[in-house]
Amino acid sequence: MKKINWFLAMLFASNVGLSQENGDTLSVDVSTVEVVKQATALASESLRIVTVLSKQDIAAMPVQSVNDLLDYVPGIDVRSRGTDGVQADLSMRGGTFDQVIVLLNGVNVTDPQTGHQNLDIPIDLSVVDRIEILQGTSMNVFGLSAFSGAINIITGTRKENGVEVGLVGGSNGYVAPHVGATAHTEKLTATASVSHKQSSGYIDNTDFKYSNAFLHLEYRDSTVGTCSFQLGGQIKKFGANSFYSVNYPNQYEQDNTMLSSLQWRKSFGRNDFSSSVFYRAHYQEFELFRDKENAPAWYGNHNYHISQLYGGNVKYALYSKVGKTTVGVELRDERIVSNVLGDALSAPKRVPMSAPEDSIFFIYGKNRMNVNCFGEQTFVFGKFTSSLGFSGNYNSMFHTNVCWGANVGYRVSTKIRFYANANSALRLPTFTDMYYKSATQLANPNLRPEKSTTFEIGTQLQSNSLSGRVSGYYRIGTDIIDWARTADEEVWNSMNIDNVNAFGSELSMKYNWNTIVKTVGVSYSFCRLNKESGTLISKYALDYLRNTLTISLNHTIYKRVCANWQYTWRDRVGTYVGADGATTEYNPFSLLNVQVYWNSETTNVFVEVSNLFNTQYYDYGGVEQPGMQVRVGLNVHLAR
Repeated sequence: MKKINWFLAMLFASNVGLSQENGDTLSVDVSTVEVVKQATALASESLRIVTVLSKQDIAAMPVQSVNDLLDYVPGIDVRSRGTDGVQADLSMRGGTFDQVIVLLNGVNVTDPQTGHQNLDIPIDLSVVDRIEILQGTSMNVFGLSAFSGAINIITGTRKENGVEVGLVGGSNGYVAPHVGATAHTEKLTATASVSHKQSSGYIDNTDFKYSNAFLHLEYRDSTVGTCSFQLGGQIKKFGANSFYSVNYPNQYEQDNTMLSSLQWRKSFGRNDFSSSVFYRAHYQEFELFRDKENAPAWYGNHNYHISQLYGGNVKYALYSKVGKTTVGVELRDERIVSNVLGDALSAPKRVPMSAPEDSIFFIYGKNRMNVNCFGEQTFVFGKFTSSLGFSGNYNSMFHTNVCWGANVGYRVSTKIRFYANANSALRLPTFTDMYYKSATQLANPNLRPEKSTTFEIGTQLQSNSLSGRVSGYYRIGTDIIDWARTADEEVWNSMNIDNVNAFGSELSMKYNWNTIVKTVGVSYSFCRLNKESGTLISKYALDYLRNTLTISLNHTIYKRVCANWQYTWRDRVGTYVGADGATTEYNPFSLLNVQVYWNSETTNVFVEVSNLFNTQYYDYGGVEQPGMQVRVGLNVHLAR
């Protein structure tokens, strides 16, 4: 254990995530996932389309969490169980919540225990500078488990000095203060933030409290290169009314998250080197019966888990007249100790923070090592750009797997381009998929990894006032992992479904007037899975958004007083079992959110109303979602 930790701490590893700011020697086209050198034509070419939400986009949206913000992106399905980032499952293009990877400043912080915890990220929305979203993927770009997409949340790119303080309050005892600060010099940028959110809940047992603290440092030097460091922590406690089973509405959960990383980048002529090491730890306490109130005789201890992720990789890129050659290797060590998940430990370990008289011990555990080697060659010929790539993965539990990718792009002009690609991907079962057992769920330790091959074509238009894109895709999925059961069973079982293929399309258009009407946007996404559930009731893989329509309008009311409207219509395929035991199909529903705000150079005041028409709807299972909520907020920026 100590030897492995020491080795990982000494290993330099690359950032193989989405595009980021990279100092003076590199530039970024935010419409592409490639980090490119200014001296080559690659800066104006791209092979994939990334949806980019800028700081201005984020500020104009009537939302207070990353989870709610992502729900407006076409093709993304954020299935919320609680409000304001308490917990949500993030999926794309008909995939499941375990098939999307989440990166923070390019570092893959995806949780090995379960995708339910992927959005447990210790940052407040106020410090997010932009979010980059890729739908569809390639393992040679993003690494392991990027099955149907990737999200990269970026902070620390602001170049001004200042302090921002804010307070939001509203319905159901909602209170959310935050403080953030940025200090910038010629060589150093420091960003820090502290935030807290709490609410008494919109129905019984939906109360929550959670706090975040985050620090991001970046040092730039022409000799040393660019060094980045981030450190964050989150403490979250919430009532989990029916989150995992409607049969037990008095559930409760506590999640503590800590993450850190150190990155380095440097260019030498035509050569680029980049490296990083990272660590993430997540503690979870899950109570099927909150404080054991009214717990039956068969209920013993609550569930306790600690998952840890150690990682590092190194990447080298060579730029030439032909294009760009990239090679690299990544190590990712995933482990867990638990009183539920894994194989029996040789010696029990006491659960941290538990009282000695409680006699609560971790009696199970698991550890698996991933080694991922990757390479990609990009070619540039006039207006054409193409690439070929591979990724070879060795896992100590699942042995060797190979994935590949092929991409081609054609730029008609500076405003219009076309692209086509084919990529394969792999996702390993999570520890929950393989080992979880409870009164309502029984896992299968013999699960096989999921595999997919995705084909996609699309076009993008970008001008000063009009932007848009159209894409179509077809994904062939084999050994897809799901939790399912028949109507007369009470226990969900994890299993490999032979084949689940998805095809769909996405359309989005946005027009900027910069008059009384500032912007108007329309997006639509369609998805269809060709595997029906038959007699099985699917918990995740066969419940998906078939149609999603989003319309946005941002306009001026009077001088500095403006309004932002967001309308969404969602049509979900699938069924769920309600508290009455009846199997019910999801019904389509519409939501309208509005934010009226006033901005000055230093101050932002807003009133926000979500679910304006008080629509009753279900996003996941029989978990009731909140009705209309009203919030009032004030943000003050103190520049220095």
